[in-house]
Amino acid sequence: MAETFPLLAAQPIYDNRNRFYAVELLYRNALNLSAETVGDTAATSEVVFNLCAGITTQTEQYDATAFINVSSEFLVSQSFLPIEPDKVVIELVERIKPTRAVINAVARWHERGFRFALDDFEFDPAWEPLLKYASYIKVDVSTLTLAQAQSFKQKLSGFKGKWLAERVEDEATKQAYEALGFELFQGYYFAKPTVVYGTRLEPSSLQLAKVLSLCFEKEPDLTELSQVISEDPKLSVSLLKIVNSPLYPTASPITRVKDVIMRLGIEKLRRWIALIGSVTASSPEASRMVLVRAQMCYELAKRQNSADIDPDQCYFVGLLSGVDIMLGVDKACFFEKLPLSEQTKMAVDSCAGPMGQCLRIALKLEQFVQMKQQLHQVDMGLLTSYRTVSANVQDLFNTI
Repeated sequence: MAETFPLLAAQPIYDNRNRFYAVELLYRNALNLSAETVGDTAATSEVVFNLCAGITTQTEQYDATAFINVSSEFLVSQSFLPIEPDKVVIELVERIKPTRAVINAVARWHERGFRFALDDFEFDPAWEPLLKYASYIKVDVSTLTLAQAQSFKQKLSGFKGKWLAERVEDEATKQAYEALGFELFQGYYFAKPTVVYGTRLEPSSLQLAKVLSLCFEKEPDLTELSQVISEDPKLSVSLLKIVNSPLYPTASPITRVKDVIMRLGIEKLRRWIALIGSVTASSPEASRMVLVRAQMCYELAKRQNSADIDPDQCYFVGLLSGVDIMLGVDKACFFEKLPLSEQTKMAVDSCAGPMGQCLRIALKLEQFVQMKQQLHQVDMGLLTSYRTVSANVQDLFNTI
């Protein structure tokens, strides 16, 4: 397992029956720098990236509704979040200035289905235009008296969302604010923030996982696949270079990613993406080994000539079996980022099923060839096939 680092911190939010309701995700880094120190925009981007790209066993935090602080710059940029709107609540912290640009940005986010919480709400009239977009008002009970909170809540009696008391540190405070009509609670009385550790995939590795996942769907969406490949400049350039090489003679140069896909066909595209992506993400030695393993799984599946086993999916199983070698992450955690079938997971995890049997044989061949032992016990046809596959993979490496 690769070394883990702090990705973020999580503090639960409870309802008035002390039932878990949601979780607030907070910025953390390995140097113990605060969000204020690194800047709100950088902190926002890192929390969002770690939430989506982090590999961690603590995934129960991600299954709950997540409250996330977002900077005004991030809001106005219209980057939006790569998360389904019903899984997240955007916190507008007190440091944000409710300018016209911010209000317009919030309106656009709201149209897309995102919900908002007004955090550390101080009942400043400047924030009133944002109330109609808010689903939650968070009140820091350490900065107000109970009488002040009651007065403010009465002034906003028309607010249709939920009231959340944060920094609750004892039962008496919880009961007092519950009596005022607060429905949600957060603070040390319930739980301190827990640091979530994990391995963060770099963007290139995350993009590789995304592209491979799309490539190996039973019916790949070529438009979506083209768009995702285009988001990776190195991968796009490499594929354009390959398809315009003497390997694929064409009457006129191909300059669009979508045309690359049509020219290569999905099967060849899968092979090239696996090769280019693995070389980018790992050492050549590791890439070669895993790609030979994957191609051998493909050949073994083809030999069976059975409707019960798809050679392309078997190739994918071979690739996935080496993700720990190529990317330096735990396979089980990595798989949580990919929509894999149970058959694929079982094949990779325990060499179960028809695809798993192909992987088991490929791994044995790999071991025998690398150790140069017991080769006399190996079926000569399998050994010849393995050596042919190894030579073909090396030829591909010489091309890029």
